[in-house]
Amino acid sequence: MPLRALCFLPLSRDSDVSTFSCGHDDLDEFLIEDSMEYQQQRLSVTRLAYINSEIVGFFTLVTDCIDAKQVAPEDGRRGYPYRKYPAIKVARLATSKKHQRNGIGSLMLREVLTLTIMVSEYVGCRIITVDAKPESVGFYERFGFKRAKSRRSDPVPMYMDYHRLLEEEYLTG
Repeated sequence: MPLRALCFLPLSRDSDVSTFSCGHDDLDEFLIEDSMEYQQQRLSVTRLAYINSEIVGFFTLVTDCIDAKQVAPEDGRRGYPYRKYPAIKVARLATSKKHQRNGIGSLMLREVLTLTIMVSEYVGCRIITVDAKPESVGFYERFGFKRAKSRRSDPVPMYMDYHRLLEEEYLTG
């Protein structure tokens, strides 16, 4: 199926997620059993990735913050006087088993970046965070995520100072 047919829609009561499977029980269980309730309680927001009428992936976003000490000196803002940076967290991101390794995860992460940029026009936010499964660290690193300074290794706390990336892109491009 062509990826140009990929579209993103918010989870709704009409979304049939009952057959989604990505191969990780905790991610499948969240989508099928908890995502709608969390969304109704305003604890998270889930977007579904569709090709035609088939759900091929999903991601869930929440607000977050990251301790300024966990961010590399070249990231963040020099002289920032506060202990934490405001952030958007990729709480969950999964591609269906059938569609893994086809670029859908990359497109979902681009959509996360787009949504984060839109939100940051209204609410201060310059960092995207994720607690990555160890096997997913390389995926996030390819997009510019870095390991946060932390003692934890499972999940692996990671972040991206997307504002810095936008500035670099503006200056170079």
